[in-house]
Amino acid sequence: MITLFLSMFLQQAYAEPPKLCGDDKDVIQEEGIYKVAIVGNTRPLHVTNDPAARRLGPSKGVPEALLKQATSNSPDCVAFVGDMVRNGSKKEWKNFQKSQLSLIGETPVMPVVGDMEAIRDDKYANLVGVFPDIGNDIGYNRVGSWYSYDVETEGTTWRFMVLDANKNVLKSRWNEQLSWIDESIQGDYEGLFLFIHLPWYNLAGAEPEMNLEDAPRELIEYVEDSLGMMKLRAVFFGGGHANQVLTPNGKYGTLYVGAGGGGAPAEDLYLWQSGENAGIMDKVQLESVFKESILDQVSKWNSRTPFSPGMMDKAFNQGSYQDFPGLIDGSEFPMQGYWELKLRGTQSVVVYHHYLANDSFIKLYKMEYFENNGWKASKL
Repeated sequence: MITLFLSMFLQQAYAEPPKLCGDDKDVIQEEGIYKVAIVGNTRPLHVTNDPAARRLGPSKGVPEALLKQATSNSPDCVAFVGDMVRNGSKKEWKNFQKSQLSLIGETPVMPVVGDMEAIRDDKYANLVGVFPDIGNDIGYNRVGSWYSYDVETEGTTWRFMVLDANKNVLKSRWNEQLSWIDESIQGDYEGLFLFIHLPWYNLAGAEPEMNLEDAPRELIEYVEDSLGMMKLRAVFFGGGHANQVLTPNGKYGTLYVGAGGGGAPAEDLYLWQSGENAGIMDKVQLESVFKESILDQVSKWNSRTPFSPGMMDKAFNQGSYQDFPGLIDGSEFPMQGYWELKLRGTQSVVVYHHYLANDSFIKLYKMEYFENNGWKASKL
């Protein structure tokens, strides 16, 4: 929220603002299934930074294909989990409106601020030019890039919370965000779904980055400490250029879903890594059924159009890679696609739609939560 004058001034440079999935403290009433399509890293290729970071997978046309497919299923909301643009300049945001927002029609949007959005726009003024109603009102022409809203479906209420992990950018606003969490966590609801860009746990990248500056962990633990047991149902994050699923606390714990395979050049996806960077003693590893689903697809594609021998050795821990963490090579089998969260009454289901090299999609994997048995994964 910003003053009316500044809002009108900024909007002159942009197209008609999109409708948000929910403004802060909104309550959305849904008679049937409430569906959210979730995608991150939809920004274009950065010709210098991406190759330097060993992001080598295909990218041209992928975000557009994902957004068209995701909205063909008529979601109630599209969540962009950060890095929608290469930087926060007006030029980048205009391109975002033209190449991405134009594809989803009237579907409401849930924007999540990533690290790229803050580049050249640390006050988020250009972000507000596109999304004038975004975030919590903190006054003084400043932008609070965090917000929450509720969805009520068949008598059950779910809470959606968006947080900003750019601690160095927020500066004094960081503590304002923490204070806001204390207030907004209150209420009667079945469970909470948290959307954030920077990951606590992550297996994507040449050297997977986890818990940068300890900011994601601080925010997530702050939320968890204020909630009842298993109230934080899932965390959706966009950092890491590959889609992934992690259950670091087992099937009864919080589900972590990486939605960073949204089309920007893909990164390698490791099957496991040391948990040292995430601040835990155990390994960080892919959820077992998700790993099996991906490896099954790798085998199928290899039988049709063989990958390089190195690709298969890395994926299946064989040959000279036998004693190393397995990985899916992002240049040969990019982990691109989008996620779908479906809520109906007390039911919550997460489905992964994988983007294939022949420009088609396949439903590959499902996670469903059961009150007495926690999260249950299955192949599709």
